[in-house]
Amino acid sequence: MAANIEHERFLTLFQRMVDHTDAWVAKTPPNRLDWVPIETSAMRFGDRVSRVTIKGLIAHIVVGEDHWAHSLPQLANGAVMPLPQYSALQEEFAKGDFREIAQRTQKAIVAAFAGLSQAQLDKHVVWVGRTWTVMGFLWAAYAHRAFHIGNIDIYLRQADVVAPEFFEFHPVTMA
Repeated sequence: MAANIEHERFLTLFQRMVDHTDAWVAKTPPNRLDWVPIETSAMRFGDRVSRVTIKGLIAHIVVGEDHWAHSLPQLANGAVMPLPQYSALQEEFAKGDFREIAQRTQKAIVAAFAGLSQAQLDKHVVWVGRTWTVMGFLWAAYAHRAFHIGNIDIYLRQADVVAPEFFEFHPVTMA
């Protein structure tokens, strides 16, 4: 159960983002999972990475969130969020059925985020030099996922695949 109204809203919207992620993956033709549409020095996802596949983006999203989901409840107030390290989950993604792994892990991530208490949500964490409340950090995780779904959307469109509609509005289920 959500700790407060903002947490509840986050969980609703985050679950929708997870559902969108699954829809993007389902729309991806198998021969495009390890494909990079553009390989130039200008096609970059940051300072550390210049070539990322759709499969790699999904693994990046889920492995990072899994790290955060396990770290947030354990961190002391004011602690620095450790950077994710190469993990067993990352290894599993490299060798296993990444769709099944993503779906299973995302379900656990949502449950972990839902299980955060009000006291945990009110704690502060430091991430890349900035101090966040845990609730604020969750919104940053949401934005991180949305950013990379946008990357996947671009990849699918460049592969001439009709991407799922991102801005669907269903008044009955809107948060």
